[in-house]
Amino acid sequence: MKKFLTMVLLLIVIGFTSKAQLFPKVDKPASPDASMLVVQFAHDDEGTMRLMSNLNFSGWAPAVKGSDGTIVPFRNYDAAADITNIYYSENLAPGVYTLIGFYHDYTDYSKLEEYRKIKGPNYLAEYGPFKGLPYHIKQLIPLEQPVEVTLEANKMQTFGSYAIAYKWVGGLAGTTDDRWKVVEEETKFTLVDKESDYLLRYMKSWATPAWKKWNAKNNVQPLE
Repeated sequence: MKKFLTMVLLLIVIGFTSKAQLFPKVDKPASPDASMLVVQFAHDDEGTMRLMSNLNFSGWAPAVKGSDGTIVPFRNYDAAADITNIYYSENLAPGVYTLIGFYHDYTDYSKLEEYRKIKGPNYLAEYGPFKGLPYHIKQLIPLEQPVEVTLEANKMQTFGSYAIAYKWVGGLAGTTDDRWKVVEEETKFTLVDKESDYLLRYMKSWATPAWKKWNAKNNVQPLE
């Protein structure tokens, strides 16, 4: 009987852990007034909305300024099979936040080799659009009209949904140091839907202990 109860408890723990792994990491609200901003982003691949390539050589992130003009870092979640890229930033103070566009960070391979002289030859490049890595070149792809959100206390709010069409200088077949740079002249937003609350409704079902606390601040109905 003791062995049976131990096995049942183990299965419950494994089941809870597996469920928790379906949702991305988030810090619990640091205060009752703490708020969160979210934004959905996609790669428009000739009319098909796909996940962005957020890897060490090419990565995207929202460019959001806070009320004081500083850039707000966002986390990225791209492991869901039924939605494109999700970006979120938790524990924000109330105030005005402005989405000015999206950053594209790409690896400059000459700069990466210089960095390996410091870190060692086996250093692996990282995805880190807010880390200031010296081998990353940051491109700002601006929106024609910045999107402003007045973030309230104790709320989850969204900038909406966006999609962009782009191509790299060389990509996988390229040989130049800047082969993962996007060609800015051929990069354009194909969707700007700042009114969409789809992402908030999608996230409403996230149910780890920390996400339950955040979703108590999320005043939308979940997707059916």
